[in-house]
Amino acid sequence: MITFAELARTVHDLVALLAPLSPTAPVAVRLPNIWEYVALEIAIPAAAGVIMPLPLALGPAEIEWTMSHSGAVRMITGADLPALFAQRPESPHSNAQAPNLAPGGPSAIKPQPLEPGSASGGPAPPPPPPPADPSRIVEVALTSGTTGMPKLAGLSAKLKQATFEGFTSRLEVTEEDRILVMSPLTQGIGGMCLLCLRLGASLIMLHEPRFTPDLVLRLAARHRATMLVGVPTNVIRMVDSPFLAGGDRYAGRVTAVAGAPMPPEVARQWEDRTRSKVCIFYGSMDAGQLSVGSPSDPRHKRHTTVGRPHECCEVLITADGEICMRGDTVQERYWGEERGPHGPDGWVHMGDLGHLDDEGYLSVVGRKKDLVIRGGSNINPHEVEGVIRRHPAIADVCVVGRPDRELGERSVAFVVARPPNPGPDLQQLRAHLEREGLARYKWPEEIIPIDEIPLSGPGKVNRQALREKLQT
Repeated sequence: MITFAELARTVHDLVALLAPLSPTAPVAVRLPNIWEYVALEIAIPAAAGVIMPLPLALGPAEIEWTMSHSGAVRMITGADLPALFAQRPESPHSNAQAPNLAPGGPSAIKPQPLEPGSASGGPAPPPPPPPADPSRIVEVALTSGTTGMPKLAGLSAKLKQATFEGFTSRLEVTEEDRILVMSPLTQGIGGMCLLCLRLGASLIMLHEPRFTPDLVLRLAARHRATMLVGVPTNVIRMVDSPFLAGGDRYAGRVTAVAGAPMPPEVARQWEDRTRSKVCIFYGSMDAGQLSVGSPSDPRHKRHTTVGRPHECCEVLITADGEICMRGDTVQERYWGEERGPHGPDGWVHMGDLGHLDDEGYLSVVGRKKDLVIRGGSNINPHEVEGVIRRHPAIADVCVVGRPDRELGERSVAFVVARPPNPGPDLQQLRAHLEREGLARYKWPEEIIPIDEIPLSGPGKVNRQALREKLQT
């Protein structure tokens, strides 16, 4: 367990060590969800540097491209931690009395009153902090896409502050919260949780580089987590876990998700089994965060919308239904480029289709590019997937279009069966869709069993990979 006082001392020492950093050369940090990453996330910007989180899932070509295009000259990995932290007086990495502080060991970041300054013989004081400049870039973040290399987003101190205020206030975070992050801290969704430290909330470290339902549920129960943060895929895979049938199980107050559409039926099942209110937040690394649901919102709003836009943001729905935004949570320009994500009209076009209701709640109904166009009729795959998921033998599904000479495209459903069932065949699936009242032209014309829906980025379904499967 790491207290705030211990974290503060670690950051204090790291700032002194990292003082020579250049604000024009990001420091890449590639670590799992461990407390040392949190210390570096705070210390590098405090030393006037720029942190660039790198997900563990990146391949060698992606790492080489990112380091080259960002101008980064240093990357910190798990292998670097003992040497880096050993330079500190009273380093936990060289202290045999504190084995739980070793990289990857059991730890949590727990709020405690900060202690007074160190006595004589302590570490040298860090250099004075850089002058306050809200426009200063403090983080370079990788955007996620389904084709080509990612872009590099430049996140300013002002942007991160606006995001912090919107995210934590909507989710009603307090110092009593204990937050378990299911996504990597090095990706946008997981990184949001670091903002909760500013309110004195505790963080529970996952340690493992790969999410597994039982591990998360065991940790949540053991440490009495009040909040889980991740992607809908996490919840889809946890909702059927046998662990939820046990006596000592997760029963937190909030489960916050983003990165992909959350099936309302899964949200209802999760809440019924855990009593944890599902809240959805929405945005992108390119554009920034636009809206967050609140546990105080009515249940049907939490399950079918992404909450209301932040007060510091504006939202526009175009004539063809596309969501556009602008405001303090949007980056001004990409790192190393003169332009940002804004279009010629001054708005960031999200590429998502949606609408605002009379109470100001935003609904996202699909991606413009994901539409399946069959014989001139638009089919929203997210709508079809939501109906298919209500079949008791189906755990997950993704619908994409197969090119067709006659109709343009035909719908194909990639289906993950719910064990121990083999999953429905096409005739059984169509009978289900007929019972549910889905228009016949929206029915998939082919069903392909698959073990797992592929992802690209934090929780985003890789539809392009499935389209490519249809071409092989």
